[in-house]
Amino acid sequence: MNDLVKTLVKPDWDDNPKRSEILNAANILQIGEFQLIQLAYKVWYKKDLPEEKINKIFSEYMVSGIIPIWVTYYAIDILKMENANVLNAYDEKYHVYDHEFGESIKDEKKRKRLGIFYAFIVGIVFIGSHYMAANYVSIEEPADLFPPYVEKSIAYPELYKKK
Repeated sequence: MNDLVKTLVKPDWDDNPKRSEILNAANILQIGEFQLIQLAYKVWYKKDLPEEKINKIFSEYMVSGIIPIWVTYYAIDILKMENANVLNAYDEKYHVYDHEFGESIKDEKKRKRLGIFYAFIVGIVFIGSHYMAANYVSIEEPADLFPPYVEKSIAYPELYKKK
């Protein structure tokens, strides 16, 4: 439980210092660990990570804690460049596997239309959920504040017996 709290407070924390370096490098580049592994493989071997190796490498990394040396060196290089203030984390070479990177809606009309559409969807869901809550939720109060929420008439039938 203590490790969970540490991870929530500091997401790039890990009990393995080598893995912390990888997490920190991925956070600096604003990519996932898997994308960092793919980038490291591409830099080290000068080719993309083959599909037949993807599951093996990533499961070894996530489950067994086995970190390939080329991932460690790549992460250290990223951290060194960040410390020297020469790293451009927004460079496209770090986002080769991030297909949504740099994507924006240039057309002002289209952006406004999408914003109105999403606001409309949120409004419909909000109004619909409140309508359902007002009309379909039992009128009786629950017997207790905590789950399972059992109605008082079921929990205390003696209170509701007709005399």
